[in-house]
Amino acid sequence: MTTVKIIKNGYFKWVGLGKAKASSNVTLIKDGHKNILVDAGGIGDEKKIIAGLKKEKLSPDKIDYVVITHYHPDHIACLHLFKNAIFFDSASKFKKDLFVLRLIKKITPNVKIFFTPGHTEESCSVLVKTEQGVIAVTGDLFWFSQRENIKRGYALDLKKFAQSRKKILKIADWIIPGHAGMFKVKK
Repeated sequence: MTTVKIIKNGYFKWVGLGKAKASSNVTLIKDGHKNILVDAGGIGDEKKIIAGLKKEKLSPDKIDYVVITHYHPDHIACLHLFKNAIFFDSASKFKKDLFVLRLIKKITPNVKIFFTPGHTEESCSVLVKTEQGVIAVTGDLFWFSQRENIKRGYALDLKKFAQSRKKILKIADWIIPGHAGMFKVKK
């Protein structure tokens, strides 16, 4: 059975013109004997991530894979915790100083990476087959909800952003956005 759970809640709040306070969700996927994290939170999130893993009877050294949805600081600040993990992004996988520079789509039988550019050029999402349906962990392709207004600050390329959202909405039954709780896709 494949399970998906947010172990550290994200947040995002504008605090001035072009200024925000933010930290991403950190999502744990268990598929068979593999433990996968999607994103690694913001600066200062170490204790929260370790506490979230502890509730699941895990520690950072028990994480097999970490998927980086994109390289903004609020999504990657705690990557250093996962010293045994293999890291994936939209175009490569790496461990320590060894990089495989090719698109890796499938991580485990029920977990795959899906290229979703728009927020950034390299953005990706993670699609997970579960008993509840397909759960998409989208990074900042969705920040809070399905119906949020798409603005320039949310996307580097608004056209690619809209196209990527449309693809995910066709595939997913549930979405875990970058900075809020999971929601059901309204078809």
